[in-house]
Amino acid sequence: MADIERTLCPLPAAAELTAAGREALFANLVEDCLPALRAYARGLCGNPHLADDCVQDACIRALSAFASFDTARPFRPWIFRILRNEWLQRLRRDKRMTSMPHEDIRDLLIDTHTPEDAAGGAALLAEISRLPPDMADAISLVLGLGFSYEEAAAACNVAPGTMKSRVSRARAVLMERLEVKAPVAPEPELPPARRRAA
Repeated sequence: MADIERTLCPLPAAAELTAAGREALFANLVEDCLPALRAYARGLCGNPHLADDCVQDACIRALSAFASFDTARPFRPWIFRILRNEWLQRLRRDKRMTSMPHEDIRDLLIDTHTPEDAAGGAALLAEISRLPPDMADAISLVLGLGFSYEEAAAACNVAPGTMKSRVSRARAVLMERLEVKAPVAPEPELPPARRRAA
């Protein structure tokens, strides 16, 4: 309905309005499409509370970017695209979050590491520092800092496939180097009576 009215009475450019005028225009435009936004968000999320959160976050993002909105273009596709992008960002963010039982959290808070573990970590860090810079960056970003391959690729200005390859090659080199340095524990010698039976 608002799009039909706009063709009859064009809207002023959002950048030309005062802050209060922009907010009022934004409120009117959002009010017209809010039920459809909520319905679309519920279809995406499947959870009404999460859908309302997504709509609220999308409206906040849209309001902050509204000064650059071209009022000659339709508002609905613009805000729906913002809502969809907000949902996708939430999916990516939630993919990294996991829920844990309280017992597991309690176990994580108790430090069971030994001095030998620290020595192993120091050896790993020393081997990472000996890697070529592109592999060291890849392994540090993806495995050390928990970046996704896409985020690490963007940080290094390379394609995600290149980042996956670098991480794979770095892992292989590290595994090879650490296996060579790891002392092979001798098999325990069985008493003579057990040796014959085995």
